[in-house]
Amino acid sequence: MPPPKPRTDPLRLRNQCLDALHELFPEADVGDLRYRISSKFQEHTELSEQLKMLLEQSQMGRKLKKRVGGNEALQPWEMFRSSEYVKAVEYHLRREFKNLSRSTVLGVMAENNNHFTKSRAVLIDINRKSWRHKITSWIFLRPKSEEPKAIPKLGPTGCEELDEELWELGAPGRKEQAASDFALAKAMNEKEHEELGALLECECCFGDYTFEAMVACCYGHLFCHNCILNAAKEGVYGQTTSLMREKGTIRCLSSIADPPCGGYVPLDLVSQALPADILRAMEDKFTEDDITHSGLPVSKCPFCMYAETDEVPDWMVRKGAAYTMIALALFIASANFLLVILPTFAALSALSYIYLLEVISAPGPLYFEQVVSRLVLRAVKQKYEKIRGQMFQCKNDPEVCGRKSCRNCRKEWKAFHKCFENEEEALRICVENAMAAAIKRTCPTCGTSFVKSDGCNKLTCVCGYVMCYVCRADLKGVGYKHFCQHFRQIPGTPCAECDKCDLYVQEDESLVLKLAGEQAQAEWLSKNPGVTGWEPPQRQVIAGYTLKTNRADTATTVQVLREQSQSIKEILEQSFSQAFEQFIEFRL
Repeated sequence: MPPPKPRTDPLRLRNQCLDALHELFPEADVGDLRYRISSKFQEHTELSEQLKMLLEQSQMGRKLKKRVGGNEALQPWEMFRSSEYVKAVEYHLRREFKNLSRSTVLGVMAENNNHFTKSRAVLIDINRKSWRHKITSWIFLRPKSEEPKAIPKLGPTGCEELDEELWELGAPGRKEQAASDFALAKAMNEKEHEELGALLECECCFGDYTFEAMVACCYGHLFCHNCILNAAKEGVYGQTTSLMREKGTIRCLSSIADPPCGGYVPLDLVSQALPADILRAMEDKFTEDDITHSGLPVSKCPFCMYAETDEVPDWMVRKGAAYTMIALALFIASANFLLVILPTFAALSALSYIYLLEVISAPGPLYFEQVVSRLVLRAVKQKYEKIRGQMFQCKNDPEVCGRKSCRNCRKEWKAFHKCFENEEEALRICVENAMAAAIKRTCPTCGTSFVKSDGCNKLTCVCGYVMCYVCRADLKGVGYKHFCQHFRQIPGTPCAECDKCDLYVQEDESLVLKLAGEQAQAEWLSKNPGVTGWEPPQRQVIAGYTLKTNRADTATTVQVLREQSQSIKEILEQSFSQAFEQFIEFRL
């Protein structure tokens, strides 16, 4: 009899469901997700089954409310809270706001996911506007109360979650008090050193400072904290050589050393003189230099300096698959020799075609083994990239970064991620606007846009403006005299006696739309080449029309044939690589 499965904490399982759904639907309202989980949640059911039930029964992604403020990361206060935390919050809020009814307190808590800080801020505003507060203040002549502080003075609440929240709320005040105490102690220390004549001279700016405000290089030259800070800023953001990459710190800044000092300031002393942000920027600078000089293939986080090696591991040919293919080929050959010789001949012809193009385009002689080796390495790299995946996970602490990104477009990773979506969306919108503007007419008087469905080309706007649909000319005082008055035996043919507009000519909207779209696409690509790694589409379908980029370098027949040959070569190389991927096995 198998052992019983351990019970899963329902609160933890709900938060896991909420986290997974938010990752799938980052733009959905978190309150709506919480409601769906609460209404469909079943205890003692695994996470995968819960998610499957929610996605099937609730039709996720179709009727979800949009989140106000974009698709930010899920905040801790938006998660499900324990019953102990909810009871503690209700108890302390009702004690503090005795003028408000219990239903008001519970309603505000429900609106803010039972979060103490947010609920208290709303209740403070409600209490200030309540009629009970105004009447009691008027009857008992109470003075106007001071604005309630953002941090309530509560002792131990009996709930560990609420105690931690109150402690975090007091962190800015404690930090401000520590900074004030430090500034006061520093001023008293400087005054005492000045009275005793114990100030030291900085060998960089020649100012007088206390001993605690000085650092020394490895040979004893003294500098103040301001000089160290300026040297670090110049080294990180400027073009100076004040940073010593070999030691990961700052060079000696002495201006009076003779000969010049080649020492450095120890890193522990530098960390005492620099703020946290400047120290982190200097460390990131050294990290970036080390990565650049290492020469290793690395993958970097686009949001911080985290990087890791991205080398293709050792690989080998899967002998089982190779033997199976050989046995299958021999079996087929025994039945029909042509079924083996024809694919083999096709493969050799493809490799010969690729090799001939390599010989034509290469500056030096190429051997057949080199071409095959390059194709094999391409197949190995493609197989490794499929196994590795497209998502890059930063391993830094979540407080520093810890974000997910795409290895190709280096954008933040989202559910149903699509590379270079912004560039393609911008191109599509530009083309659609150009196609819409090509067929619509706009009245210059009232700005009304319209498209003619039938009738003649003399159009009258609702504001009274009269215009020609063909050339957009103003027909006020001209009327039908603007159009050709000559008789034509075949309607629609060009007039041989004048060049006036035709009264009943119909515009070829399909041709106009396609030409306008191709022109807009070519202009957008010439002005916006895009980001690194993005390949602009040579053909795309917009509004049912297949557009292709107008390129001036494809005018001659030779260039067209060369491009076609190159595309055939790329297709054959891709086919060869995909076929060889089946026989590759990595030694991970």
